[in-house]
Amino acid sequence: MFVKIAGGFVILVVLAIGGLVAWNMFGQGPYGDTCNYSLGCRSYYCVKHELRGERQWTAPKGMCTKSCDHDEECGAEARCVVLTDDTRDDLPPFGKPTKACLHVRPLDPDDHH
Repeated sequence: MFVKIAGGFVILVVLAIGGLVAWNMFGQGPYGDTCNYSLGCRSYYCVKHELRGERQWTAPKGMCTKSCDHDEECGAEARCVVLTDDTRDDLPPFGKPTKACLHVRPLDPDDHH
């Protein structure tokens, strides 16, 4: 009886580890993908702010981001910026970067922010 229970437990552990590996490889979004939570990003950074001009505003949807040092690391539609406290609050509590890539939204003429 004990052997059957132990064998079942080992099988469950192997399946759980396999599921985590598969989720890590196929379930997490790459840089620039939309997200709701930091666990949904390969970088573990889901930011819900974007740049409008020089200011960081709440975005309509989250974006998987990454830490950076220069704009070139971020691609065509994003910039490397020092994160405000509100933007840093989007990230997990430990290991928050000082600078990260944020999506740039052109200013709307009717935008009065």
